[in-house]
Amino acid sequence: MLKLQIILTLVWAGLALCKQYKYNADVDGWLKVHKAPLTWLEAFMKCHLEDAVLASPSTAELRTAMLNAVEESGIDFPIYIGIKELFVYGHYTSIEGVQLEDMPVKFPSTNGTKPKECMSMTRDRAVTFNSCDQWWPYICYKKNSTQLKYNFDCGTFDPAYHYNSVTGSCYKLHKQARTWKGANKVCVAEGGHLVIINDQKEADVVVNLLKEKLPQKNDSFDLLSHTGFYNWNSDLLTFLTIHGEKMDTVYNNWYNNKNYIKGVHAFGGILGSGRLDIGTTAREAYFVCEKDPNIQLFDQQERILRKIY
Repeated sequence: MLKLQIILTLVWAGLALCKQYKYNADVDGWLKVHKAPLTWLEAFMKCHLEDAVLASPSTAELRTAMLNAVEESGIDFPIYIGIKELFVYGHYTSIEGVQLEDMPVKFPSTNGTKPKECMSMTRDRAVTFNSCDQWWPYICYKKNSTQLKYNFDCGTFDPAYHYNSVTGSCYKLHKQARTWKGANKVCVAEGGHLVIINDQKEADVVVNLLKEKLPQKNDSFDLLSHTGFYNWNSDLLTFLTIHGEKMDTVYNNWYNNKNYIKGVHAFGGILGSGRLDIGTTAREAYFVCEKDPNIQLFDQQERILRKIY
């Protein structure tokens, strides 16, 4: 019994290292500092895809939590905040609808010039107007709610991820068609990646998921779904997975001879027949995201999660 307890403790400690959103009791929510800079719109979309919002110092508690999170992360200011000139000229509002004038921040001076559309925050709690095209770090914020229910099987609040005991992974089918790059962006934001098919068993899981959830087509080619491999070098036909694995070490049952796309940037997909094929940059298709169930995306003690959710 003691040995089992030790193992469970080590497993939970290992999972804690993988958590990305840190819970803050003062704001009753989770914060995640993104060190890699983006433009304001890209930062907004990144948080949105993570089912969070681009954080704004709308309260004194949230302002302090944001400042502390940036200091702990080791990155420098300024950071983007979720305040922008929205809908009405000269009307600056957070994504949640809080007006700039109602926030506990040092109001910026424009020196008589027209302010820029987006805003950032500095170390001294001041906010400044700036261009939306600058590249800065940012924070995503997810507010706690009694409506949230934690998906313990897959380590996320997203109920659309389902654990599969055959492969040991969690999967989510997206029925909004996107390009391969767009699909990969969505999966990464959700804490996973475009599905990498390792063997025939996993190919069957993915194909069955597609056939069960999508409208049936007469031609199995119509069921092409993005998967996690592409041609890293179009001239040399260097197909690898998005994790850098050679295709001959994973599932590689091809529909056709892949040599015919030499010189073209090609992205991986799987057909309704279960065979692999490729698509071009512009092709939009459904896709499946895969997530490691051991990666817990939100930091909070399990007893609290189970009590509240």
